[in-house]
Order: sequence, then C-alpha cells, then structure tokens
Amino acid sequence: MNSQNENSILSAVNIRKEFIVKKHFITGKTLDKVVAVKNSSFNVIQGKTIGIVGESGSGKSTTGEIVGGLLKPTFGKVCYRGRNIEELSYAEYKKYRKNVQFIFQDPKGSMDPNYKIGHIISEPLFILNYAKNSRDAEKMVDDILEKVGLDSAFKNKYPLEMSGGQCQRAAIARALVVKPHVIICDEPVSALDVSIQAQILNLLKDLQKEYNIAYIFISHDIGVVNYMADEIMVMNMGNVVEMGEAKQILTNSKEKYTKKLIESSFI
Repeated sequence: MNSQNENSILSAVNIRKEFIVKKHFITGKTLDKVVAVKNSSFNVIQGKTIGIVGESGSGKSTTGEIVGGLLKPTFGKVCYRGRNIEELSYAEYKKYRKNVQFIFQDPKGSMDPNYKIGHIISEPLFILNYAKNSRDAEKMVDDILEKVGLDSAFKNKYPLEMSGGQCQRAAIARALVVKPHVIICDEPVSALDVSIQAQILNLLKDLQKEYNIAYIFISHDIGVVNYMADEIMVMNMGNVVEMGEAKQILTNSKEKYTKKLIESSFI
C-alpha cells in the first residue's frame, strides 16, 4: 500500500527524514548526515491498525513522529484526509492536531509530575476548546477514566503515586478524551510487566472497537504487533523492507530480516 488511499485518514507519501550531524563551521555546508527514514509510504484507515516493527534505530519511532506532526519530513509529505498537513489552515491544523494523538513508551516521563492526573487529562480539553467549563471537563475526565479501567479517585493522584500500568491507562485516557480518529502508540507496553502488557493491549483493542479508532502501533516485538495489527510494515535502517497483511507477514515473510524478528519474538 504505497499510494494514497481515498479512504485513509492519514497518509505518508514517500517521507524521508535526514538529521544533519556535522556542518562546515564557516560555510554551513552539510558534511555529515544520518538518514533515519528513507521513502516510506503507507495509509492509515479508520478503525484499522497498521503496525510498524523493527529493531532500535530502524526509523519506526521517527516515522510515527513525522505522521503525528512532531517532526517535519525532509522530503515527501503527510496528508490528513487527503490534504498535506503543511498546507492546512490554522483551523484545519487544529482539527488534525485534535484527531491525531500519541501514547508514549514511558507514561510517567510523558506526564508533568507537578500536576495531578485530572489536570493532565483535562488540559487538552481546554487547549482544543473541547470542554465549555470546568464542570464539563471533570465529567469527561471521570467518564474516560472509567473507560480505561481507573476509578475516578485517580484524578487526584500524581503520576509518581501510580504504578506503570496505571500510568499507561491514564496516558490512554489523555489521548482518548478528545475522541481522536488516530492514536499513534509508540512502544506503549515495552516498559511494562508481561501480565500488565496483556491487559493494556486488550484494553486498546476494546477501545478501538468501541470508538472505531485507527492505530499506528510501533514496537520492536513483532509478536505484539501481530496481535494488534491488521497490516504490518517492517523497517530496517530507515528502509521499509516488507509490508503486507499481518497474517501474511507472519506466515509467509519474504525477507531474512523479518524472519529474524519473528524468530526472536515470543509469539
């Protein structure tokens, strides 16, 4: 799936990302650079999950940051509902920003330890004008905490007072509270115990069914990606080496690198 799909919410079109690591101190000419992502293309479809898998340094997280608007591609483009996000008006970009959310690997690290969970979850509601007042916001926070399996009392806790699994549930609540169309899950369970991993993965699947959310699920573990994804994109050293339906990739992979990932995973 390398061309834009008219049914896609998000599309990456031949995106490439270069990081300059050395310039000439007088001329400013680039002397050395690292190419993190090379000509990657894929579509994100409503209610479906595309899994991006690869070893550390493969470019998978950089790809997620580009389609999520945290990094600009050096070449290529990211389209939201068929429109290049760099050409969106302020109002259109704000809608894109609301509808594309993130869940990160380290939930505690992604939350300000000085604020309580209730404030952290409600903050996007005010930034995006999603809540009319504090009472509305509090009701939305209580509702979304219940959806992710946390008691409303957790809104009065600080991140450091919670376990890793509880914090990740709160992070999911923060992403979900504005009812996005896409959530980019960047290694969302790799820092958790195995038993907690299963709970979080099942929660994400249940929420996807209920809200018809699309996921970009990023992981180094192809077994986890297979459990979550409808389609898998395998990356190595910035290159997309293989892409296809999850079942086909797991049972009939063509690339040695993909087979290596499968052999190293507890599927």
